[in-house]
Amino acid sequence: MRLESCAFSPGKVILLGEHFVVHGAKALVAAIDQGSTTKSSYGSVDEIVSENLGLIWREGAPVPAPLLAFKNTLDRMKEELKISKKIRSVIHTDLPISAGLGSSSSSSVSFVASILNLVGKAVNFDHVYDMALEAERVIHGNPSGVDVFIGVNGGVHLFQKDGYKESIALSTPVKLIIVNTGISRSTSGLIAKFSNHKRLFPAYFNGLVKASSNLTVTGARYLGEDRLEEFGLLMTYQHAILAFLGVSCGALDDIVNFSLENGALGAKLTGAGGGGCAIVLPEQSSAHELLEKFNDKEAFMTCIPTGGLRVWME
Repeated sequence: MRLESCAFSPGKVILLGEHFVVHGAKALVAAIDQGSTTKSSYGSVDEIVSENLGLIWREGAPVPAPLLAFKNTLDRMKEELKISKKIRSVIHTDLPISAGLGSSSSSSVSFVASILNLVGKAVNFDHVYDMALEAERVIHGNPSGVDVFIGVNGGVHLFQKDGYKESIALSTPVKLIIVNTGISRSTSGLIAKFSNHKRLFPAYFNGLVKASSNLTVTGARYLGEDRLEEFGLLMTYQHAILAFLGVSCGALDDIVNFSLENGALGAKLTGAGGGGCAIVLPEQSSAHELLEKFNDKEAFMTCIPTGGLRVWME
């Protein structure tokens, strides 16, 4: 029986502060229960399999573009760690692809960790972060690093692109509903659209950035104090601001409105917007009842806080 090294890394949701975080504001980010698992073992050739994408790369063959980041990471790890054996890695994610939930970053983190564990190296979180972030640069160009950070550490954190990070302790677990619009979108295009407001109205825009950062810090305090009704109001308010600035869409607005009509405490887009997913904060005692009302959409429950990277052998 071939021994497999396994690693799981969670996905993420941005609770407050997306888009504004690009311009220096704080964002509130949480790991979710769902994520990505990589199983690595020794084989006869180097091989990378993405079950969700239905893609395979084998040593000597051209590399499919979606697997290039993993191939480059494998090459770097084999060189730096002096690995001579052949490695087969199978990647699977429970997350919708390209929906703003960190499917690529959690896959990168689990991929790196599973190989480190396989070859008997310490799974040092800083080392995993650095290598996984390099893989993310191949995929996304210049990521902030927040997705990889959450994929390694889990939990709920205030995050700022200057490197500021603050862990937020929750007094009780919080259930969230994630609803996928099924609409694909261009993250870079939406960032550019949002940022164009800075060019047109710089002072106005900078005021909104500061206001968003203050709102996010206040929201983090509410969440930590289990003041979910107030936190939900901030979620909905920020969705309205993001919609006004052009990064929502009809499908997301419909989900927010439907959620509120059916008793949710708050709802908003998460991530780039323009499609992707919405997050809904239900009344905690009736969370499953609200989830069932999304029976015509891809929707699932998650719970925060949740842990970060895990590794094991099987």
